[in-house]
Amino acid sequence: MTPLPIFDLGQVALTAVLDQLREGIIVTDERGSIRYVNEAARVMHGVAELDVVPEDYSERYHLFTIEGEPYPPEKLPLAQAVGGATVVDAPWVIRRPDGSDVHAIGTAKPLLGENGEQVGAVLTIRDESETNRTRGELRDSEDTVRAFFETAGLYTAVIDLTGDDFEFVMGNSRMAAALGVETLKGQSGTALLGEERADGVSALLRTAALSDDPTILEFPWREETRDRWFVSTVTRMHNARRRLFVATLDISDRKAAERDLATALATKDLLLHEVNHRVKNSLQIISSLLKLQERAADDEVTTRLREARGRVETVARVHERLYDTDAHDRVEIIAYLEDLLSHVVASVGHRDGISFDFSHSGGRFELGVETSVPLALIMVEMAINSAKHAYGSGDTGTVSVSTEIAGERLRMAICNDGEGVKSAANPESSSLGQRIVSALAAQLNAETTYLPADRGTYFELTMPLAAKAATS
Repeated sequence: MTPLPIFDLGQVALTAVLDQLREGIIVTDERGSIRYVNEAARVMHGVAELDVVPEDYSERYHLFTIEGEPYPPEKLPLAQAVGGATVVDAPWVIRRPDGSDVHAIGTAKPLLGENGEQVGAVLTIRDESETNRTRGELRDSEDTVRAFFETAGLYTAVIDLTGDDFEFVMGNSRMAAALGVETLKGQSGTALLGEERADGVSALLRTAALSDDPTILEFPWREETRDRWFVSTVTRMHNARRRLFVATLDISDRKAAERDLATALATKDLLLHEVNHRVKNSLQIISSLLKLQERAADDEVTTRLREARGRVETVARVHERLYDTDAHDRVEIIAYLEDLLSHVVASVGHRDGISFDFSHSGGRFELGVETSVPLALIMVEMAINSAKHAYGSGDTGTVSVSTEIAGERLRMAICNDGEGVKSAANPESSSLGQRIVSALAAQLNAETTYLPADRGTYFELTMPLAAKAATS
């Protein structure tokens, strides 16, 4: 007997080893043509054809998707591996010549040579058919146990859709008692509920039966003495297109609580609406009293009273906006600032020849009262301060306020074109207005700065915003 060469013995041994494996193995050359199929792969497929190219894999080996459609050849794991991709644990169905199906899961990878070039591809397959059957039987068993289980507080039933009606296959004692029978088994929906009510329930059940996921239905149920509310979860049972599991909970008490809560919220809204109205009126009375005091005071006191009136009116106009818009704790900040400049600042800081201008870029934005009021007070202080200090007697000019919203920050700039006292723009100033601005900026976590300008002064404030408050 002539001994085989060593490399032939190795090839024979390798083939023998591969044929002993429980996993199927298929190997191709660099073009994708099948060159080797081990015994396990042959058994799984019922065939072991060689020299099959990628575009013929699906047809020659009878490969289908999990949904039962012919598997697109270019998407098969082995075809993808021939193209250089790695596919892990992909599922498909093999339909053998005897008509039986094998549920397979496979991993395909390129085969590389010593220099890293691709010399072929390899597919490993395992038969998951028995595992899938076991899982299906377990799911069926769980569905049955769930249907029989007497869940405390729930009305449960298994229902079959039949023609235009439906039938109770089984139900727990709570559901049976609610429907006026001792045992739920075999009764039709029409027999227990009456034709009109059964038609409505049947329509809901048929809609739920079309969904792969549980369907939640909330509905009223009129009784002689009162209306009750229920919520049902309808689940299509596994492998049963017309069989449903229904679990229903009485939520009448919750609905009553929701109605009470809605009434309480409406009452709260009404009270807050009234509070804003009264606060606005009270502040306007205070503003009017300050204005009366201005007429009887000397120039210095008049100036102080006018500045105080500006602060009071700033807060009053917030509550006026809350009242007019039915809001309770938020205002649209850009429109609010523009309104203040046009009415409060122009009135309190009025000087002949001095005008006020407002501009904005970016979207609109709502801010809570706790943020809106400090920001508004800063603008009022700085704008009035500009009109007061930046211009000499008889000068003309413009005090400009500009706002910009970019990203999650708001920038406000207040500038003038005057030639007034530059010390008025000194951040170290100990004046009441400057102290107010510094304290309010800290409260807003805002950065403030005075920037050089060819004429007048330029004040800038930058503060963070909550992105969720944007309105446009």
